[in-house]
Amino acid sequence: MRDERASLRAELRQRFPSQRSQLLPALPYLHHQLGYLPDWAMDVVGWHLGVPASELYGAATSYTDLRPRQPAPRTLRICTGLSCQVNGADRLLFAAAPLGLQPNRAEADPSIALEETPCGFLCAVAPVVQLDGAWHGRVTPNALRDLLKAPGQ
Repeated sequence: MRDERASLRAELRQRFPSQRSQLLPALPYLHHQLGYLPDWAMDVVGWHLGVPASELYGAATSYTDLRPRQPAPRTLRICTGLSCQVNGADRLLFAAAPLGLQPNRAEADPSIALEETPCGFLCAVAPVVQLDGAWHGRVTPNALRDLLKAPGQ
C-alpha cells in the first residue's frame, strides 16, 4: 500500500499542478487508472491538491461515471430520462427486480450492479440500457433478460 501511495503521489506531481482547480481533471484520471476511487487514493489526491475530504467526496459522487466504491464485475445502467420513461424504462426496472437487482442498493446478485442514469443521450432508440459499457436501444423486458443471461462481455 505504501508503494502504491508513493507511486500515485509521483504521478500526480508529474501530471497535475498542486492547485485546487486540478480536482476535476485529477478525479477522472484517477478513476481511469484504478477503475474506481478508493479511499486511500482520494486521500492522496486531497493531500496533493490541498482539497478537504468533504469536497473530494462531493465531487466524486456528483458524477455518475465516477465510482467511489469498487464496482461489481458487471454493471447494468437503465436510462430513466424523459424519453426512456415514456417508452418503458419503468418496465425495465420492474423486470430487473425478480432477478435480484435493485437500483443503487446492495444487490442480491453481487456480480451485477444496477444503476439508474438520468440520460443515456440515445433518445431516438429509447428505452436504452448500458450493460458492461455497451449501449442497447429499444430494449424490452424480455430483451433485458436475454442480455443479462449472456456471458459477460
